[in-house]
Amino acid sequence: MSAPFRLAQESIESFVKKKSGWIQKKVSHAQQSYATLKQKKFEHDHEFLFLGEKYKLQVTEKEIKHVNVDFNQNQWNIEVPLTMPLRERENEIKMKLVQWYRREAQEILGSRVFQYARGMGVDPKEVAIRTQKRMWGNCDYRKQRIHLNWQVIFCPLRVIDYVIVHELCHLTVPNHSKRFWKHVQKVLPDFKEERKWLREHSLELILP
Repeated sequence: MSAPFRLAQESIESFVKKKSGWIQKKVSHAQQSYATLKQKKFEHDHEFLFLGEKYKLQVTEKEIKHVNVDFNQNQWNIEVPLTMPLRERENEIKMKLVQWYRREAQEILGSRVFQYARGMGVDPKEVAIRTQKRMWGNCDYRKQRIHLNWQVIFCPLRVIDYVIVHELCHLTVPNHSKRFWKHVQKVLPDFKEERKWLREHSLELILP
């Protein structure tokens, strides 16, 4: 935070005092984010979200050359080479896990976009699943394109559906006017609960 050079010290102190609650809230959120990410590691017994549920990494060492990742509805079974250094092992597990997530996202998000688009009577010209910072999705109204963040796959299906419906509604209404939210509510009457879930679990939806 900075202030104009000629601004009186008294004015600066008054502003800081007035905004102290907001500043403390932001600092606390940053500290909490750091602490949350620090606790997450791509190691044995650490948990990660998939469709709103947390599952553990079951890491075992074997005489193999490459890291293998498999999911059995209860946990991720991860096989790692015996001689692989710890830092390299963590990086490889992360890379393989992200690849797994992205494949699941392509399949699950793609099918649900098709399902809702058909029911809503809209026809996106392109649907892309990709990495997006600070956004779960976005819509190019002019080109009728929808982009979804693959990390939305961490959320429960009902929240995923909200993100999808939100972007599909933008194909018709490009802003966040009352008309837009009426479109969303018509498809998902309880959409405010899903939006609330996203806010409350934002820290959990970040990979270290």
